[in-house]
Amino acid sequence: MGTRAVITALRAGAVALTLVFAAAHLPVVAGPAPWAAGVALNAVYLCVALLVVGRAVFVRAHRTVWGLIAAGVCCYATGTAYTWVVQLQGGKLPFPSLADLAWLSFYPFAYCAILGLFGGLRLPRRLVLDGAIAGLGGSALFSVLVVDVLLGGAQGHGWAQLVALAYPLGDSLLLGTLLCGMTAGVRNPFLTAGVATFVLADTGYVVLSAQGLYASGGLINVLYLTGLTLLGFAAWHRTAGAAVRPVTSRLAGPIWFAVGALVLLMVATRVRLSAVTVVLAGLTLVLVVSRVFLALRELESVGRERHDEARRDPLTGLANRRAVLEHVDGLITGPQRAPIAMLLLDLDRFKEVNDSYGHPAGDQLLREVTNRLQLITRSSDVLGRLGGDEFVLVMSGVSLTPAEANRLAARIRDELRRPFRVDGVQITIDVSIGIALDEAGDANALFQHADIAMYKAKRAGGGHVAYRRDDDQESRRRLELTAALRRDAGTDAMVLHYQPKLDLNSGVVRGFEALVRWEHPSLGRLFPDVFLPMAEQNGLMPALTHNVLSQAIRQCAQWHADGHPVSVAVNASATDLRFEQFPQHIAELLDLHGLPARALTVEITETMMLTDCPATERVLDRLTAMGVDVSIDDYGTHHSTLSYLRRLHTARELKLDRSFIADLLTEARSATIVRSTIDLCHALNIIVVAEGVEDANTLDKLREWGCDLAQGYHIGRPGPADEVTRWLGAIPFGDAGVTVFGDPGLVERFQTPAD
Repeated sequence: MGTRAVITALRAGAVALTLVFAAAHLPVVAGPAPWAAGVALNAVYLCVALLVVGRAVFVRAHRTVWGLIAAGVCCYATGTAYTWVVQLQGGKLPFPSLADLAWLSFYPFAYCAILGLFGGLRLPRRLVLDGAIAGLGGSALFSVLVVDVLLGGAQGHGWAQLVALAYPLGDSLLLGTLLCGMTAGVRNPFLTAGVATFVLADTGYVVLSAQGLYASGGLINVLYLTGLTLLGFAAWHRTAGAAVRPVTSRLAGPIWFAVGALVLLMVATRVRLSAVTVVLAGLTLVLVVSRVFLALRELESVGRERHDEARRDPLTGLANRRAVLEHVDGLITGPQRAPIAMLLLDLDRFKEVNDSYGHPAGDQLLREVTNRLQLITRSSDVLGRLGGDEFVLVMSGVSLTPAEANRLAARIRDELRRPFRVDGVQITIDVSIGIALDEAGDANALFQHADIAMYKAKRAGGGHVAYRRDDDQESRRRLELTAALRRDAGTDAMVLHYQPKLDLNSGVVRGFEALVRWEHPSLGRLFPDVFLPMAEQNGLMPALTHNVLSQAIRQCAQWHADGHPVSVAVNASATDLRFEQFPQHIAELLDLHGLPARALTVEITETMMLTDCPATERVLDRLTAMGVDVSIDDYGTHHSTLSYLRRLHTARELKLDRSFIADLLTEARSATIVRSTIDLCHALNIIVVAEGVEDANTLDKLREWGCDLAQGYHIGRPGPADEVTRWLGAIPFGDAGVTVFGDPGLVERFQTPAD
């Protein structure tokens, strides 16, 4: 038989025996034999004890609470069994007796258990006080009802009267505590009903005993059995947990009992009340005063916590911008002025994590970054988060030097560049750090200088940079340039130059790479390394890429219409590849200009695959499904691994970076890498393009090793579309010709594209 079946049987048995006992004591029914009544009575207690003990043994939640109640119930059952045994032997119990000691032992166990329901064993003082106030206040009210009204103030003398009053007073203490618990969100209706039934039974017992009318059995005993049965049911009823409530709600119960106690004391000045009532009311008021002082301290603590929360970042727990500003102001205006250094940190590629894995993963990464930063900073340093992926570190000390700040920045970079494990995925990031020393004597100025240095580091591709006085001018120029880029990113101020890609097997130019230039109205022609980082940082890449694609596809379609079926390659950014509609935009441009998809190649850098971005892979798969070729650009310059080639199975082309091509004739290692990469790619059915070919010997060596395509100044410099068009039109189809792309002194013979 399972535990659930045993529980059901015990419940049913307790209820059935209680009903049998109650029916047997009705006036119309002949009273049962003493031994039979005793058996029924003790059987109910046994069932209840087993229910409560089973709850404490088999269920982990609130195990200690129900263990205490089980101990109290067992004490109560022991007192009843002792009384029954004495009565069967024909004896008569004195009052008070050992049975009263066992019965009264129930109350301290039950009271501790009820307090435990408020919040476990480590109870806040306010909960203990609330329970005590509710219990004593309820006892005072009970004393008025029973002692002063029903008994007419007759208190009697000796232990007998005290013991007789201890039962209902103990019950009212439990009931008042339970009612206070209900205001705090702790609810177990069976437990509350059981204690309330005990209050009724004990009240009846005291009143009837005082009038000489109490007899064993009858309604009073039925009430006792009912109360214990309800306790057994309470053991297996789910108790609602304590809810977090406002201070005013938590004080509602104690306030009402305080009002009641105060009224009783006021009445006592005009009407003679029993000493018990006055003492209970006085104790209640003393506890209420203590509770008020405790509530005031709670309010002060809440105020301090909210003050601290206003200066803390909720995600990481670090100081926020406001707290850091106040700290720096305090250091600047303090009596002992010491050198101050501020390190402003901005995580690189963090947006890719948010876009690829969602904000929960981004939040987890920020917490991991916080943990690492806290491990390497000094206890005297203040670490803060400004929002997003920006952190700040403030250092101060008499011996602080710029060299020390630079050493810490280098250590931070080394620590944060180690891979992070987020949701089972290994993520690699970098950090750009701006360093500023306190020279202006103003916290805002220090922030501004660190921000300028940080952006300078970011434009340099990462690392740490210290602020210099002339950086302000550079920062203003950068802001002006950013504003101009925002204006020109989608206009014809962005022009394309095309660099030829030579087929080394046939000597035919198969296509061109489109390279963007910015014709700035006052600064002249600007190259991509100047404005592309700014476009990425300011969200301008989608507009710029769409502009470049539109021009390149339109120009390539024109060449096809003129009888030159060349291809065109366009670079895409990480931002573009995270945009799910990117393939759709390309398809619309191809349809608009009537260019076949096979004539377009989208070049991506290997760094775009560092975060294992599912969205990027989906976009690339859709591009290749359309017929657009994908090329891995700058291969070998960052974190090249064979896993990229395995994962990016849609790549049709790989471009070896110029850093390997430039010295392949003089460096054996470079030559080995280039040659082995060519063999590997051919085994994977991937076309290899060599970038940066600057001389004929390098070109010959690449041709000898089986490299497929090459581009570089030796083959042709990037030139504007009209020059490329004139060159294509000047050479007869299929004959040899010369190219002059931007440099009349550079001549290379090769064939025009053939079908």
